[in-house]
Amino acid sequence: MTRIACVLAGVVALVASGSRPDVDGLPFALAFRGGAADQYRNQQVRGSGVNFHGAIMERIADGTTRPSLVITVGTVRESAPPALVKTWDEFVAAERARTTLVLALSGANLPVPAAGTPQTYGFSGVYDGQVRTIMRVPAAEDSTTPDNGPCKGEQPRGSGGSFYCAPLLVSATAELVNR
Repeated sequence: MTRIACVLAGVVALVASGSRPDVDGLPFALAFRGGAADQYRNQQVRGSGVNFHGAIMERIADGTTRPSLVITVGTVRESAPPALVKTWDEFVAAERARTTLVLALSGANLPVPAAGTPQTYGFSGVYDGQVRTIMRVPAAEDSTTPDNGPCKGEQPRGSGGSFYCAPLLVSATAELVNR
């Protein structure tokens, strides 16, 4: 009898968890920026965007490091829908205006981006409420627009730079997209 109850509970859990559709990366990033990302907690987030930050190595619990990605999915525009960011100049302009929409990815087999060239990736990962502090590119430090600063509870190492908070997608995958 206990086995039947466990099997039934498992089937109900599978059906319930499979009923939530995947979330597109751009609306998710907008929701995070607006403080409403918790509605997407434990959901799969998918999309595409450009990596302008290059290779970032993250330290994991066992002390080893692995590649992590920061993907720019767009930029907020006043009185208009968000715009895609495709070039370095557009990215720096969005960083200066503090309107960049980014997602951080953490996963076991993320690719290492080529140095010096922004690359477009398709990505997928789960938002479980974690965040990551992102450093703005040095070319955007001269902005007069106030910055939100690092994520709550995180303080950057060192003294220089400008920082902001981004949602972290875990169990993430990413694949280079030819454009």
